Amino acid sequence: MSGVEVQSGMSQVKNAIAIASGKGGVGKSTVAANLALALSRGGSRVGLMDADIYGPSIPTLLGSNQPPRPGEGEGTLLPTEKFGIKFISMGLFTGRETPVIWRGPMATKMIQQFLAQVAWGALDYLLVDLPPGTGDVQLTLTQSAPLVGAVIVTTPQDVAVGVTLRGLRMFEQVQVPILGIIENMSTFICPHCSQETQIFRHGGGKRAAEELGVPFLGEVPLDPALPTSGDSGVPVVAGEGASPETPSGKAFLQIAGKLVEEVGRINEMTGSVRHRPEEVKSENGMVEIRWSDGHVSRYPFRALRQACPCALCVDEWTGQRRTDPERILQSVRPMEIRRVGRYALQFVWSDMHSSGIYTYDLLRSLDPTAPRDASSSGPRPSDPSPSTRPEKRP
Repeated sequence: MSGVEVQSGMSQVKNAIAIASGKGGVGKSTVAANLALALSRGGSRVGLMDADIYGPSIPTLLGSNQPPRPGEGEGTLLPTEKFGIKFISMGLFTGRETPVIWRGPMATKMIQQFLAQVAWGALDYLLVDLPPGTGDVQLTLTQSAPLVGAVIVTTPQDVAVGVTLRGLRMFEQVQVPILGIIENMSTFICPHCSQETQIFRHGGGKRAAEELGVPFLGEVPLDPALPTSGDSGVPVVAGEGASPETPSGKAFLQIAGKLVEEVGRINEMTGSVRHRPEEVKSENGMVEIRWSDGHVSRYPFRALRQACPCALCVDEWTGQRRTDPERILQSVRPMEIRRVGRYALQFVWSDMHSSGIYTYDLLRSLDPTAPRDASSSGPRPSDPSPSTRPEKRP
């Protein structure tokens, strides 16, 4: 078993952002496409991944069905480019009228291929347009991609907000930060008299953001220019020949500015993570991690399982270990290793235990051979007991 490695196609992507919703029909793909273009207009290098395998719409919104070309590396693909952004979609392989009749595992495998085999190159932002709901594709993405955070798209009605919050809760449970909520179809602005009409009520997204303590990125009004631009393949924020001065165009540009600020805030918060895994392998009875500073840590399977920090294994209040380390099977091994956001690994063990989130800081502290930071002093706060500390390889 080889474990997980940094996705080669995403190695130069600075910020991967999921665009999600709990239900369909909220205009999430329209928001994702225009938000990507708004970020690009601000001078950023932007990519857009259409992760809706069964209902891809990004090629239509961007007005391009040009299939990806082979990349330089074996099995790699170059993303299609339009309006200055790079994008990939299942629709580029199947066309508009061909249905994708796949079981869940095939769809999730395609997402993993989009992450690993598409040569995105150097990007400031990669937006991932997720299908609605909280199923296999969403979990695959959160476990496979180093997401900086997620943006939740909703409409103003209470029923839409309630369902959309399920998506928000999913990202919270898998430790992906919420960058903010966008309320789409917020109000209708008459193109003749500029009068504002609340067709679908108003303010549900903002109220939800306030109640949950997450940022509210802004409102996108019902704008006749949006469906027209979507059908024509020239989004309102596409630049030349488009209408960025429309009410929706202005809204997307403002939302993009707030999103950039929020990503910067999250990056500043997670900047305290000094060392990150460049490569993770699982073989010969050891989990091996090659860190960003060049150090290589090696953890025996059983010792790493004994050090699990989850609430089932360690009392959250007292810090006392609930499970007897000696009762862990000698034969235990990781069946799967998943990345959790930008700060941790999650192990699925052969004894069916999978709730432990091992932060990078914890993993470094479990390795007595790892170089200590010059600024640190005193004992390691998370240093394991001798019975759970991984042994040095002879």
